[in-house]
Amino acid sequence: MQNIVNALGAGSGIDTLALVEQLVEVEKAPAQERLDGKREKFEAQISDYGLLRSALSTLQDAARLVADSETFNSKSASFTDSDALVPSTLDADTLPGDYAFEVTAIASAQSLSSTTFSDPTDAVGKGTLTFRFGEWDGGLTTFSVDASKNAQTITIDDSNNSLSGLANAINAADFGVQASVIQDGGTYQLLVTAPSGAKNQLEIVVAEDGGSPSDTDASDLSRFAFNEAGQQLSQNQAGADAEITVNGLTVNRESNIVDDLVDGFAFTLGKAAPGEIINVSIFEDKSAGETVVRDFIDAYNGFLEAIEPLIGFDAEQDNFGSLRNDPLAKSIPAEIRALIANPIPGLAADFTSLTNVGIRTELDGTLSINEAEFSEAVATNYDLVKGLFAPATASSSDLIIVNSFSDLTTPGNYDVVITADAAKGFLTGDAVAAGFPLDTTGKSYSFNITVDGTASELVTLSTGVYADADALAAEIQSQINADTTLQADGAEVDVVFDTDHFVITSRAFGSKSNVSISAADTDLATDLGLTTTAATTGGVDVAGTIDGVAGFGFGNILLPALNTDPSGLSLTVRPGATSATVDFSRGFGDELSRLVDNFLAGAGVIDTREVNINRDIEGLDEDQRTLDRRIEALQERLTAQFIAMESIVRSLQDSASFLESTLESLLNANNGN
Repeated sequence: MQNIVNALGAGSGIDTLALVEQLVEVEKAPAQERLDGKREKFEAQISDYGLLRSALSTLQDAARLVADSETFNSKSASFTDSDALVPSTLDADTLPGDYAFEVTAIASAQSLSSTTFSDPTDAVGKGTLTFRFGEWDGGLTTFSVDASKNAQTITIDDSNNSLSGLANAINAADFGVQASVIQDGGTYQLLVTAPSGAKNQLEIVVAEDGGSPSDTDASDLSRFAFNEAGQQLSQNQAGADAEITVNGLTVNRESNIVDDLVDGFAFTLGKAAPGEIINVSIFEDKSAGETVVRDFIDAYNGFLEAIEPLIGFDAEQDNFGSLRNDPLAKSIPAEIRALIANPIPGLAADFTSLTNVGIRTELDGTLSINEAEFSEAVATNYDLVKGLFAPATASSSDLIIVNSFSDLTTPGNYDVVITADAAKGFLTGDAVAAGFPLDTTGKSYSFNITVDGTASELVTLSTGVYADADALAAEIQSQINADTTLQADGAEVDVVFDTDHFVITSRAFGSKSNVSISAADTDLATDLGLTTTAATTGGVDVAGTIDGVAGFGFGNILLPALNTDPSGLSLTVRPGATSATVDFSRGFGDELSRLVDNFLAGAGVIDTREVNINRDIEGLDEDQRTLDRRIEALQERLTAQFIAMESIVRSLQDSASFLESTLESLLNANNGN
C-alpha cells in the first residue's frame, strides 16, 4: 500500500506515475521514431520490389512474343473454292508462292475379304501371317515388294484363334492395315484394308503351325493367304495413287491427304476433277511480326511508367519512391537500356541493333518507332528483322546443318572444320553364283544377321522366281527389316546389288553401325554369296573441330566440346562436308527474356535483395526488443527514484511534525509555569 501511495506522490503531492510515463516517453520517442521510419522504409521496399517484379514479368511476356520465330513466320493463303482440293493446314515455314493444282485422280486403298464364317468366334487356325507392302500387276500374278516399308508378322495362337481375334491382332500391331469383321446376311467375313496407294498393296504369306511358309490351301490359316503362290482372299478394290498436277508438273501420292508436295502446306483431295484448276497463293503475313514489335514498344514504355514511382519521383504520393537510392533497383532499367542500345551478339547481318529498324530512344528513355524506316525494313528485309528479334542459326554450307542450341550456347560465329566424314557400316557379299531369273523352289535361303549390335531371329527369304538381282535385293531387305527383334531396336538396312555381289548397309551412321552374318544356309551362301565370312566394314563417327576445339562425333552428329562457347550446339554433318561458318544469335527478344530471368529467378538478384531486406526487418525486431527492454529498465529506475524521493519527503514531513509537536509541548509547558 505504501509503494502505491508513494508512486502516486502521496507525500509530495506530485503525480509521480504520470511524470515517470512522460519522462520515459520523452526518452523513447526519438529512438522509436527512428525504428518505425526504418521499418516503414523496408516494408515499402519489399512492396515496391513486388511491383517491380510484376512490371518485369509483363515486360518479359512481351519479349517472349518477339522472341518467337513462329510469330514472324506467319503465313496466309488465298485459294480457289473447290471440292477437289481442300486446304487443311498452313505452317509457318511454308515458302511463299503461287501454285496451280489439278486433281486428275484420287488415291484408293486395296481391300481384301475372306471366305465366310458362321460366327466371329469361329477358329481360323494357328500360325503366322506375314504382311508385306508392294505393288501387284493388273492380273494379280506378280508382286513387287516395296523394300522401303517394313514387313509385319502376326501370330495366331490359342489366345486369339478366332475371326475376331485375328482382326484384333492385325489392328493391335498398328502397322497401317485395318481389319474388320463384317456381317452379311448371317455370315461373317474378314475385311482387310491396306493404306491407300499403289505401292501399299498387300502380300500375305501364311505359315501354319506344322506347315511351311508356302501354305496356300483353303483351310485353316491358309484361308487368309494372298501371294503369288495362292490367293484365298478376294480383292474388292485395288490400291492406286492420287495424281496431281502442280504448276504443270505431274506427281503421284499414296494418300489423299497430301502434306509433302509444298513444304508446310497440307490439303485433302476430295475427288478427281480433270480440267479444273485450283489456284493457291501463299504469302507472308508480316502484320503479325509488325504487331508484336509495336506491342513490345508499348510494353517497354509501360514498364518505364510502372517503375518510375518506385525508383524515381512518385507524383501521386508527391514524394520519391522507396527504391530511389537502391543500387540494384536502379541498375535493372540501366541494364535493359544497355541491351536495347547495343548490337545483338552473334548477328552477322546488316541488322544488328534496334536502331537499324527505326526504333529510337527518346530523351525521357522511352522507345519510339520511325515509321518510314520501320516500314522499309519490314517490306524489304523482313528476314533480317526476324533475325534481329528471334533466335536464329545459319550455316555457310548446306552440308553442315544446325539442329539445335541450348541455354549454355554463347551467341557468336564459329568456324567448323570436318576432318572425317561419318560412314555407315556394311557387309559386302561374295560374288553371286546364281543366274537370273532365279527360281528358289526347293532351296532354303535362311540366315541370322546382326545389325548395329542387335542379333536377328532366323530370316527366311520367300520361295519364288526372282526376275533379276534388284528384285532379290528388295526381298532380302524386306525380310531383314521385318525381323521383330531388329525392329524393336530400330536396326534397319538397305540392300543393293553392286555388279556381282550384294551389299547390305546399316541405315545408321557411326562407330556403332555394323552388319554381319552369324549363320547362313548352304544354298544362300553358295548361290547368293551371303556367308558368315563375308567382308564387313564398320561405321565411322564424324570428326571435326568447332571454334578450333575438337568436337565430339556421334554418328553424323557433331557436338562442341563441353564448357566452350558453342557448347549446346548440335550439328548434322552430311557426307562431303569440309568446313563452314556457323552463326548463332538469341535475338533481342530472347536476350531480354534471359536478362529478366536473371532478375526474377529464384535465388536471383531480386530474390537475394528481398531476403536481405527481410533480414533487416528481422534486425529491427531485435532492435525493438532491445529498446523496449531499455525503456522498461528506465521506467523501473525512475519509478524507484521517485519512490525514494517520496520516502525522503515523507520522512522530512514526519520530522517536521515531530518537531512541531515537541515545540508545541515545550511552549505549553512554559506557559504552565
